[in-house]
Amino acid sequence: DELFTLYNHKFESKKLEHVKDSFCFACFTGLRYSDIRTLDASNIIDGYVIKNIQKTKEVGSKIPINKYALEILNKYLETIHYPLPIISEQKYNKYIKECCEKVKINTSTTIIEYRGSESTQKTVPKSDLITSHTARKTFATNSLILGMKELVVRSITGHKKESSFKKY
Repeated sequence: DELFTLYNHKFESKKLEHVKDSFCFACFTGLRYSDIRTLDASNIIDGYVIKNIQKTKEVGSKIPINKYALEILNKYLETIHYPLPIISEQKYNKYIKECCEKVKINTSTTIIEYRGSESTQKTVPKSDLITSHTARKTFATNSLILGMKELVVRSITGHKKESSFKKY
């Protein structure tokens, strides 16, 4: 619900609209920020993103583009920003928090941090916790909830080890 609240919101600010679109695209495809940043029109082929994944050096990953991701791409088709407008990751993480705050994705969320045998907890608005990596987690979680097989989701996200994927 929160993803579609964000996806359907039209921001007056161009920078927030661009960040929202890039974040939602990542939520719909599972791509890392580093791969979205280097995405090129030539990577969009017959309903797929076909790309060499930067972090894992995986060659020719084939990621399906659903209708929501396609709507985002089509929005920028006739602009100099195609396939997506990109800014620095630091500003992206700052602005996605602002986007989430504006659309009221701000449920109080308690996080627990462990350092050795000691734990501390703090409660913050959910919007404060949203980063570029949240999009990959959202993709994995939603895909599994919607019935996609774990192996398929892992192949899209590039997780070789089940133990790494289970953290999601």
